[in-house]
Formats: sequence, C-alpha cells, structure tokens
Amino acid sequence: MLGIQVKNSYRTADILNRTRGKPLHLWSLGTLVDQPISSHSQWGDRLWIFDNDTPGADLGQSTIRWEFLLPDGRSLLDPHHAALDDLWRRAVWSAIAAPGDGARPLAGGTVGVLSTSIRYFASWMVSKHVIGPSEFTPAVVREYISDLEADIEDEEGESQSIPEIFCRLRLKPLSLLWRQRFALQRVGIAPMPAPPFGYGAASLNAVANRLAASAVGGYRPLPDEVAIPVLNTALNFLAGPADDVIRLVEACEAAYAEGSEESGAKTEEGVRVAASKRMNAAACSFKFSLVGDRPWHRPLDPNDWDITEVNAVESQLIEELAQRRAIWAALDPKARRPTLPVGEPGRNRVPHLDLRRLVVDLGRPPTDESMLTCHPRLHAIVSKSAAEQGLFVPFTGTVQRVRQLVLAVVSAAHAVIQGTTGMRISEICALPAGIDDQTGLPACVARTVSTSGLGVIYTAKAQLSKTEATPRQVEWTLGYHLAVLPPAQRLEGQCQTDDEVALRPPAIRAMLVVDRLLRPYRTMLSANTLFITFKAKNGLPRSGDGISVIKSSFLRRGLKDFIAEWVDLTGLPDEARYKTMDRELVPYRDSHGRNVKTHQFRKLLANFAYRVDRALLPDLQMHFHHASMAMTERHYAAATRDWLPDMNDAAKQRAALLALDVARGVSPLAGRHGDDLQEQIANELGPRIEGLSTEKAYAEAFAYVDDPGFRKILEEPYGLCGARAASEMACHEEAGTVDIARWAYRLKPNYDSRTPSLCAGCRSFAVARWHLPYWEDRYLEHAGSLQVLQLLNGGNPLRDDDSYVLRTSVMANQARALCLKLGADMTDLARRLAVWVSARAYA
Repeated sequence: MLGIQVKNSYRTADILNRTRGKPLHLWSLGTLVDQPISSHSQWGDRLWIFDNDTPGADLGQSTIRWEFLLPDGRSLLDPHHAALDDLWRRAVWSAIAAPGDGARPLAGGTVGVLSTSIRYFASWMVSKHVIGPSEFTPAVVREYISDLEADIEDEEGESQSIPEIFCRLRLKPLSLLWRQRFALQRVGIAPMPAPPFGYGAASLNAVANRLAASAVGGYRPLPDEVAIPVLNTALNFLAGPADDVIRLVEACEAAYAEGSEESGAKTEEGVRVAASKRMNAAACSFKFSLVGDRPWHRPLDPNDWDITEVNAVESQLIEELAQRRAIWAALDPKARRPTLPVGEPGRNRVPHLDLRRLVVDLGRPPTDESMLTCHPRLHAIVSKSAAEQGLFVPFTGTVQRVRQLVLAVVSAAHAVIQGTTGMRISEICALPAGIDDQTGLPACVARTVSTSGLGVIYTAKAQLSKTEATPRQVEWTLGYHLAVLPPAQRLEGQCQTDDEVALRPPAIRAMLVVDRLLRPYRTMLSANTLFITFKAKNGLPRSGDGISVIKSSFLRRGLKDFIAEWVDLTGLPDEARYKTMDRELVPYRDSHGRNVKTHQFRKLLANFAYRVDRALLPDLQMHFHHASMAMTERHYAAATRDWLPDMNDAAKQRAALLALDVARGVSPLAGRHGDDLQEQIANELGPRIEGLSTEKAYAEAFAYVDDPGFRKILEEPYGLCGARAASEMACHEEAGTVDIARWAYRLKPNYDSRTPSLCAGCRSFAVARWHLPYWEDRYLEHAGSLQVLQLLNGGNPLRDDDSYVLRTSVMANQARALCLKLGADMTDLARRLAVWVSARAYA
C-alpha cells in the first residue's frame, strides 16, 4: 500500500468489529461523514480504499470511486444526488458488515469490481428518473435488462465474445439491492417489490448467460419480411415527409424567436410563455403536403380534424373498450395484470396500453394510432379504460407531436444509413455535420469518378473505434451509379437524366436531411456531429441544457419507436419464408418491431451481398473494415469451413435451408443433377427430421450439409454445381481440362469456359427455388428478343437456319423448362413477356 496516505488508526476489519452492535450503514447521515471505513478512507471521501492484506493485490481491487458524472451533467457527489449517493454507500457497507439472505460478506479486497457496476447502474437510474429500490418493479427491471442488452450490442466485437462475468457485473447492483433490502429498510429506504430475477429458476447467472450468448453474434439478420417494410418506410419518409418536418421545425423556431412586444410580457417567464404560445400556434396552422388526394399527416390542431371521422372512431372505441372491460371483469383475479398507480411513464414506469393492437381491433388503419393520443376526447376515453387495468396512455400535445415527427425523421435517416452501408452505430454517431458548398454533399462525403470513367463512387469518412486503441478515420462506400454523360457524348436516342442528385445513394439523402433538420439544435450545443441527443423528455429543446452529444442508446430507442409507430408489422405471418425456427416472425409482430437490434442491419447487408454473389466476400471484408476475412466469414457471410461449424455461416445457412425444403418435398430441384440430388437428400435427411420441430430440423439439416460429400456443392447466381466428377462437368469437357481437373487438389468448375447455357445441360448442375428469378429474367430476355426480331421482320417467321435465332431459341427453351420445374407462374410470366416486348419493340 506504498504511497497511499494513512488517515485513520483502524483498519477495515477493526472498524467492523468495533461497530458490530450497530454497523455504520445504520448510523444517521450527519454522524457518518468523518467516520473511518479503513485506514485510508472515511465515509464521506470521494474514494473508498479498503485495507487489503493479500500480497501483490492491485489497488483497484479494493477501491470504489464515488465521484463520477451522471447523465444530467452532475456528479454523484453533487447535493442534488445526495440520496442516490447515500443509497449506494449504505448498500455496499451493509453487504460487508451485514450481508443478507445468508450471503457471504463482501470482501474489501474484491469490492472494487462493484465500482464500474455501480457507476453504470446509477447512471441508468438518473437517465430513467428512477429514485430508489422501491421503483424497481418487474417492468422496470425488464427495461433495465433490455437496455443492458442493447448496450452489450455496442460492446460486441466480431473477433471476441462478451464474457458472462461482464453481464453479471452489470446485473449485480440489482441483486445487491434485493439481498440488502432488510438492512436498507431499517434506515428508511423502501425495498424492491419483488426479486429482480424471479422466485423460480430465473437467476442472475441465467440472465447473464443469456445476455452473453446473444452478444457473440448469434442473433440472425433481420428477416426479409421485416427488413423490407422497415427500409421502404424509412426511404419513403425521407422522400417527402422529411421536407415537411423541416419546414415545420423552421416555422416553429421562427415563431418562438419573434419579439415579445405584442404579448406585453414583462418578466422572463412571461416572455417564455408567450413564445411557447406562438410556437404552438405556428404548429397548429401548418399544412402538410398531399400524398395522393390527402395529407400524409393530420393537422396538428385536433380542432381541424374531420369531426365525422372523430365521432365514428369514438363510437367504435366505446364499443370495443366495453367488450374488453367485460372480458377483464370475467377473468380470474389471479390471471389479471396487477393494478399499478398511473403516473408519468418516466417515473412510475406504468406499462403502456398496446395502442397499435387496439387500433387494428377497431378496424382502423395502423396510422390512426396517433388519433388516440393526440385528440383530447379520444385520449380521455382510452386513458380512463386503461387506468382500470393499471395501464397508461400518454397524451401528446401539439409541440410534443412536432418533437415526435423530428425524431421519426432522425430514426428514418439512421435506418437508411445503417441498412444501406452496414456502418456500426458507433461510427454513425461519429459522422460529422456540415455541407460542402461546392458539391452540395455532406462534408464527410467524397465523390470520385471510377477508373474507367463510367461510374461515380461515393464514400464517407467515419471514425472506426472497434478493435482500435484510439479511433481512426476510415472510408465507407455509400454507393455507385453510372456517370451522367453530357448531351454531346450520348448515343442517339440514349436518355439520361442531367440531375445527378436523383442518382445519389440513399445514405446521402439521409445525411443531408438530418444535417438541415438538426442544425438549429446543433448550434445551441456547439456540436459538430451529424446526430445529437435530445435530453429533455418533452417538446423541442430551447437551450443547450436540453441537448447533449449523441449517444447510441438514443438512436437505438428512436429506431424502435419509429418502427413501432410508422412500420405496419401487424400483418406478418407466424413463419418466415426461409424458416430456421418455428414462429420466427411472431416476436416482431407482437412487439411491433421493438425487438429489432441495430446490429441486425449490418448482417442484413452482408447476407444480401453474399446471396447476390459469394465472390463478394473479400469486398465485404474491406467494406466492414475487418482485420481478417475469417472475421467476416465467421460472423457475417461465412464461406463453409471445415473447422468451424458456425450457425451464422451464410453459405451453410442457405445449404441447410435447401436441404430442409427438399427433404420435406416443398421445394423441387431442377437441372440434370437436380433429380439425383433431390432423391439423395430425401433418402438421407428425410428420416432424420421426421417428427422434429422446425428449429431442431434446421439444426439437423445444418449438420447434414457439413458432410464432406455435400460441402463440395458450389453455388452460383444461376444454380448449384455438384462437381460430381471432372468427366461429368461440361465446363471441363468444353475446355479440354478433364484430366487436369481430375488430379486437382479440389474439384472446381472451369470458370473460363462455363456459361449459364453450358451449365444448364451439365450432368453436375442443379437449380434451387431461389434461382428462379434469374431464369425468369433469362427467359424474358431470349424469348422476348425472338419476338421483337419477328416484329421487326414484319411478323414473318424467323429462319430456322439462322445461327443467332437457333442459339437464342435454345436458351429460351432451356430457361422456360427450368421455370416450369421450379413452379413459376407461367401466366404471369407471359404477361411480363408481353410488357418486355412492348417496351423494346416500340421504344
């Protein structure tokens, strides 16, 4: 303990013995400040340094730091947080002097592990306005675990897992408050209403293990059924509504900043009230743009709503709530949700009523959900009924709705940036603000003409902090488009837009929108990041006190709120199209998308790119800035590897899905090798999955495709190469490389000679259902070309001996036969063929 000042004559063990009759945590606050807790520290010190006699012990193992900043900008030692500081000091000392529930005393030599845990937990309490243990209802505990899980998402690294001990330490304060409840209750601190991790099998370790398991990348990418509506809604939001919201904010800010002479206000408070009224009036008078024949959003003044529609909703609402009340009354009291006091959701943590489900039950479109929170009359009806069941329905005033629209635009932009680029959320937080006056692009974006001169590439500079000791600047590719040629360089009849803005990647539009939308608030904070955090819970920020630097938790919560309100997932089926587990889509539907994790967007992009072309794996590694391709393979779009049967391998996932569908007879295989491969899978895998659940059957299929005989199947954009033997591969026969391939270390196609037509007739070739779009397009191209040629020939039959006609006809017939085998809708294909021919014949 060399270098540590000795302040007291008693060591920690001596102090515990002297105060055994009345431990320090039971003393009054006024008598505690100068009481020693070790030879180095007193109760009121900024640091608690306990005596540790273990040889070679690190000082940090026996030190708790009480001085740290909380989310409101104050230190824990600030008088404003005196009660919180007192709570944790008493909780720690009581765990040393009088451990509850039969636990061992907390050792002073290991108490240091609690320091970061308490800091994290106390910060969460302040951010959520939770004052003491009594407010940790089961709902609040669930919210803490949910937020912890989201924070672990940021900690998750592609090269390492989150250990269980990390999760246990974040959960330990909850366990500590429950275990010491009786000791704390003796000094007037009300205890938790229930154990945080349940009475039964649920425990801290079980929760920690679950959180750690979810942190190693085991969660799946967003299912297509969820990802498509989320990204489509976000893109549509940025296309038109975002401009309205920007104009709305500008009108509100201008109204607030107007002079106060007309109001006659004399005091500072009077000026503020008058400015708020002007802002509210400006919002109420705002006119939203039309989408089709009606505005995309109702007027912000409920008095301007269609009274006939309001009355109709009111009648439906009264009838529906009466039915729900009758069902509630008929329930066994034990089956009811416990009634809780209704109050502000930030304080009493009362569960909210599921308004989306209520609106759907009323037969109204999901977009009508805001009617129940924004119209005073409708809100009063819903709120009264919800209160009977201990539920809460927040009321949304005019300016609060403006705030919600602002945050919706921010979240839509976040979804577009992450979904189309795959950036980590920490890198999105680090994006700088500003617009380049010369290019009109975000200051962090560069526009580069490709080496060939045919395309334009857009990249963004962002800070990479993952796996880095200090953040370093890296480039992220945002997108690409063909170069817009000057009119003089265009071919005759070639049509190109001169407006390159329309061709820019969606992420650029998202950045430009956020830059303009948040500019006035960014100025208040003197911040230079594209995104910022709204600290205040209500209304629009009026000063820098209501804003802070961007936090990833703000973006994550905002994205969940955006999906829950604006993306309609109520019509999702139970099962995903590509099933890997039973009822995979149910959690997304039931939570209205609040279970979406931002990291899933990275896997979504990687899986999409990999499914388009598996040769993109090296490009994905560079794009994601991974230290090695193995990192990309293992957690994002891994090619099959003999030494790691990873359930996140994109290639093996697709192979397992193929085998599972074929074994169940729901997806036939086409091609000359298709029948043999289908029979093999049905005979070998079919009996192994009989009677199993989808999830267990998928795991069995995953193990099946790891067999060496199945691993040699190679996937191409248009089919599967079974590589049966060099002599049975048309590409090697065509190139005369059969003997060379026979003695190769691994049998592969001859990539120089192969073509789709050559593969289609190969004895090693098979086609799965997801290749159908390729063969439909191929049929349209070749059959359509023949019809266009016939039209240009005056409708006369084409010559059979013409080599082009013969070759094109063969390719069209091949494609049509494969489409038929794969179950294509031939009527729809004929319609598309007519459209294809019409578009080209009369262009």
